[in-house]
Amino acid sequence: MAKKYVCDICGYIYDEAAGIPDQGIEAGTRWEDVPDDFVCPLCGCPKEQFSAMGGAEDVEEPAPPKAEFDSKVTRSFSYGLFVLTARDGGKDNGCIINTAIQAASEPLRVSICVNKANYTHDMIVKTGEFNLSFLTEDSKFATYQRFGFQTGRETDKFESFTFKRSANGVAYLTEECNAYLSGKVVQSIDLGSHTMFIAEVTDGKVLSKAPSVTYAYYFAHIKPKPQVKPEAEKKGWVCVICGYIYEGEELPPDFVCPICKHPASDFQKL
Repeated sequence: MAKKYVCDICGYIYDEAAGIPDQGIEAGTRWEDVPDDFVCPLCGCPKEQFSAMGGAEDVEEPAPPKAEFDSKVTRSFSYGLFVLTARDGGKDNGCIINTAIQAASEPLRVSICVNKANYTHDMIVKTGEFNLSFLTEDSKFATYQRFGFQTGRETDKFESFTFKRSANGVAYLTEECNAYLSGKVVQSIDLGSHTMFIAEVTDGKVLSKAPSVTYAYYFAHIKPKPQVKPEAEKKGWVCVICGYIYEGEELPPDFVCPICKHPASDFQKL
């Protein structure tokens, strides 16, 4: 790699790649091969008055930092909140999800990601159909408790609850949401803890102009702050999503909240 040397007195630069042909120094002549009696063509200073120029190629690049992933970075994603519903035979069920997007426009496709621990997940795997209700900023915490903090395997989430059915026979919310859509699964992708369902949109309707709720809005304005009883001065961890408390000094790294199915990264020490 050709180098350059600069005269400390006048700034003249000797480039090894160019040399100085009119002084008999051919292109490509290394600085150490330049005659010792060489003088600067501009100011006449001797060779020892030149200094090597540091190019980018001469600088040793620092080693990349060690990866230290902070799982809380995922909370910076801009999520929405939805009630995902399905029907298997005479059983209706639903759960809260925060990963649903339009994946393509032609043909119109949406994708949703559903935790495998959810009963709704198993129903969609079996039937291949679902509805998605878009929750709004005026949604109530009780709605999140109904669909997010209990399992449909043990309770009827639609008992004493007002809803309608779309053309596919699946229930959708008529209050606290601004739209719904119906999806028919065309592809499933195993993502480990979740399954991604890619679906054809078969039906849908706008229900109101109320703004859709975001995950950030939910935490700031809808979800009550976790309350720890004063008499329960115990060592433990609290789920920032639903408030479930795990008692113990250390929280297992693979722990999953039994209420809302969120991982250990969504727990804070009491």
